[in-house]
Amino acid sequence: MATRKPSPRGPGRPRRQDGATQDDLRDRLLDIAVTLFARDGVGPTTLAAIAREAGVTAPMVHYHFKTRDQLLDAVVEGRIRPLIDQVTGPALAIIADDAHLPDLAQTVAGVAQRMVAVATATPWFPTLWIREIASEGGQLRERVFARIALERATLLVDRIARAQAAGAVNAALQPPLVMVSVIGLAMLPLATRALWGRLPLADQVSDEDIGRHVAALLLHGIGPVATPEQADGKSAKRKSKPKPKGKRHE
Repeated sequence: MATRKPSPRGPGRPRRQDGATQDDLRDRLLDIAVTLFARDGVGPTTLAAIAREAGVTAPMVHYHFKTRDQLLDAVVEGRIRPLIDQVTGPALAIIADDAHLPDLAQTVAGVAQRMVAVATATPWFPTLWIREIASEGGQLRERVFARIALERATLLVDRIARAQAAGAVNAALQPPLVMVSVIGLAMLPLATRALWGRLPLADQVSDEDIGRHVAALLLHGIGPVATPEQADGKSAKRKSKPKPKGKRHE
């Protein structure tokens, strides 16, 4: 009696006729979901719409995501969390050591530049963030804030306040607003490129320029920044300035 050969694939991973595994399909469904969420919004995007875009049946989508909530949870954990980790991970590792508090301004500027780089490489990210996380009523807002953003933001606020007390950060800043400002500076230019792209000189602005622009605003503000030569000149003038003579006594 002939024995049946075991399947080379593990259980729960059926392979489609085109050779893709169900894990591959699940990843593709998540990619399609975030693209549609950014373009049309979470509310109007149904599981059936995702199935149509993927070229599969609605039951196939339900095989991977039994409910809409399961899909949203998967988007937050599988697509949004890794991007936030890329942006904030290096900074959180640095500020964990109080010895780095004097470098906090540079660390925050680094967060902004990484945010621009990640958002540029992931076109759906800035639009989805503004539409479904930052905006009131966004359907991913509470999931992202409660599961990911709150803990990280709390740590950053604490470190910024401590850096202020040490004189390493502008005393006029409000610690709870720093990361809100960073996100706005980094995300809005990418999410609204179609608007400001019509302004004069906009065609000369590259993605790298946006990152440098955000870092410059954070570190130097909008006022003029002295060149190294100018800074050296001012220093030399201070050193060469004659000391006032004391009063002569009669």
